[in-house]
Amino acid sequence: MNYQKAESLTGLFWQKTRNPLTFWPRVILTLLIFIAFWSQSAWWIIFLFFVEAGVLFFAPPATDYESWVTRATDGFRIWSVIRSVEERNVMLLMFLFPMVAFLSALWSHSIFWLLFFGVQLTIGKLLLIKRFQALAKIVEYDVQVGLTEDDLQGAASRCGWRN
Repeated sequence: MNYQKAESLTGLFWQKTRNPLTFWPRVILTLLIFIAFWSQSAWWIIFLFFVEAGVLFFAPPATDYESWVTRATDGFRIWSVIRSVEERNVMLLMFLFPMVAFLSALWSHSIFWLLFFGVQLTIGKLLLIKRFQALAKIVEYDVQVGLTEDDLQGAASRCGWRN
């Protein structure tokens, strides 16, 4: 594996999460979780375990540093550092209600509400990913190494953003 040594476990998590190869297994396993939830079985706990394990077992990116997944992950990391706790909580609440409603519709087998809240969640996530990609493009950092703590603090101070 060809990657920089992480400063901490958090750094290692971010290095592995920004790998484009970890994105697709998470998407597929999330769909399997929804299918298991639809069937009202307890297997979804096992799938959640595999989602987390999938992120940890893949190597960090070594060749594709310009991937949209890598940029979106870096943008999310920048956003999570430069925004206040209140702003992050508002973002969480914006996705919390549609997610709970989506899972309720999934559990009750209500196709209309499942599609209604599923479309809301999908559009919201896609817009958020686009925003995170744009944020990663305006901050200067070495994409091959990833974001360091100095890069994050520098971005916050240069842009006048607060934490």
